[in-house]
Amino acid sequence: MTNKEKVAIVLAAGIGKRMHSKVPKVLHKICGREMVLYPIDAAKDAGFSKVVVVISDDIPKEVFNGVEVAYQKVPLGTGDAARAGLSAVKFFPDGASLLVLTGDNPLIKKEDIESLNAFFEKGKFDAVVLSAEAENPSGLGRVVRDGDAFVKIVEEKDATESEKQIKEVNTGIYIFKKSVLEEALLHLSNDNAQGEYYLTDTLYYLKAHGKSVGVKKMERVLPIYGVNTRKELAVATHIIQSEILDNLMLKGVTIINPETVSIDYGVEIESDTVILPGCLIQGNTKIGSGCEIGPNARIVDAEVGSGTHIQFSVVLDSRIGENCEIGPFSYVRPGNELSNSVKIGTFVEIKKSKVAENSKIPHLSYIGDATVGKNVNIGAGTITCNYSGLQGHVKNPTFIGDNVFIGSHSTLVAPVHIHNNAYTAAGSVITRDVPEWTLAIGRSKQVNKENWVKRRKGNG
Repeated sequence: MTNKEKVAIVLAAGIGKRMHSKVPKVLHKICGREMVLYPIDAAKDAGFSKVVVVISDDIPKEVFNGVEVAYQKVPLGTGDAARAGLSAVKFFPDGASLLVLTGDNPLIKKEDIESLNAFFEKGKFDAVVLSAEAENPSGLGRVVRDGDAFVKIVEEKDATESEKQIKEVNTGIYIFKKSVLEEALLHLSNDNAQGEYYLTDTLYYLKAHGKSVGVKKMERVLPIYGVNTRKELAVATHIIQSEILDNLMLKGVTIINPETVSIDYGVEIESDTVILPGCLIQGNTKIGSGCEIGPNARIVDAEVGSGTHIQFSVVLDSRIGENCEIGPFSYVRPGNELSNSVKIGTFVEIKKSKVAENSKIPHLSYIGDATVGKNVNIGAGTITCNYSGLQGHVKNPTFIGDNVFIGSHSTLVAPVHIHNNAYTAAGSVITRDVPEWTLAIGRSKQVNKENWVKRRKGNG
């Protein structure tokens, strides 16, 4: 470990009162992932080898894979949170570069951090802060200067009227020499309007005690510098969503009318796929090449093979093969595995089923807990009756072999096995296994009662 070791502390224990939510602020999601993961990634990408996230007890540590977690037991401000973070890096060299940033700043990029670190190293500062120019600085800490020299950062609630007119604001991103920050934190006071220990006060202390403190203003201008309200969450989401869509289009994905499309961070889509308006593609979804998705499709945690079309439908946690046709108005519930060239058609609901290649469920059917073979055609209105109240909450399986034809309006009462090359007659209730090459007819005998209507009406 050398003095060039770089460590990051991400402050993520704040309550976020202005979100008006039971969900901790940093766990609110932007494009499918928790807000706090964006600044963590920025720090890692900028070369900070160790990342410590400071959280409160009500934030599950499982969110933070690959980073260390420290706890701030009581929310006593950013200075107190930094103390908690330092406890996890006490064995790092005193000369190590220590990046401190907030978990509610998802728009910060690695380039911003790299630029600040270069400024820190070139100027041989003890501490630096990243500032920005804000058109509307309301609610943000103001950077007070004397000419170009840094004087202090003042929080809005503690600012004078003249200080409130300053538009240069604190982004909440700092780099310190580790030993210098440790010293300054020992001298923090909570004598302010909030009764909290402000990390910003460490800069004022260091300046007053002969340490070198620098301010670097961001070269780019952002609409927000931190997310504190649902409105700001929407602004950040719009920006990050635009970046995701731009990246996909640059890689060869066609997105018709991007303003109507929502695609999560981490979704993978191969080239020559077309995304039509009104689509939501979420979670750990992977879509192959040459697909057509939409209009108005929702796909979550699914794998979709190349050449597949999905329109006006919902696909959840399922694997879809190549050259499949899904929709319109299909509901593919979790747990399905569809092979190549399968059709799931209009108003079909399917769940936890396997369908082999070239099979078709064209319309108006429910297929659950079923295994369907190759080249099967399932007629309109078919239902697998998989639930048995006599056996508790057991879902019984249905097995349909290869080359089977299920007549329209068949009811398959599971457990039941329809073997290869069998047929069921339209309108049948199938309660027993059907052997190969067999036509199964499960209808009650039709009885015509002549003149029954006349007698009922008293005319006969």
